[in-house]
Amino acid sequence: MSFFRVWLMGYVNPARMVEALEGKPAPHWGVYGQVGRALLDALLPYLPLWLMGREPSTPSYLTFLSTARYYGALVILAPAVLLVQWLFLSAAVHVILRLSGRESDVDQIMNLTGMAALVVGAGLVAWDWVWIGMGWENAVWLGVSHLLIVIWWSVITVLGFKRVLGVPVWAGIVLNVVWVILGLPLAMVFMRAPV
Repeated sequence: MSFFRVWLMGYVNPARMVEALEGKPAPHWGVYGQVGRALLDALLPYLPLWLMGREPSTPSYLTFLSTARYYGALVILAPAVLLVQWLFLSAAVHVILRLSGRESDVDQIMNLTGMAALVVGAGLVAWDWVWIGMGWENAVWLGVSHLLIVIWWSVITVLGFKRVLGVPVWAGIVLNVVWVILGLPLAMVFMRAPV
């Protein structure tokens, strides 16, 4: 099954997507998925918002970067931040599994989470444009809606952790909660909502 078909399978049949990923080169497909997701984030919301002269509602926490230039900077920063975050969190899941006495394969974790990020990230970009198009300006509610959409990422990864690594469903859910908790600080410092 091609990369594109595996990606689309994540929307209609996540169990089949996970099954198809098992035979694919790891971590290659995860890298392609995460890079694709990072580029979607950089080029679809942030580049147009910067070109339109929009500013994020949350001010910059970085002293070297003004809020007025933030969306322009995210065209470059977003892919780097998302890749670093993904690598760190994939390694964290691997370490947690090994410390708990379970078998783990960091390459498979990266394949699974990278492709899940592409599936959900593309949906988030589309949702962001619906949000912008409707004129909704509340970044907090946008963030809440993102957390609800990210449940699909959790479905894919819990299925994958169970099938590929033999992780029980309850432990997969815990790993997803840990992923969100560990990932939020980096995202809060660098990333900005498109409103």
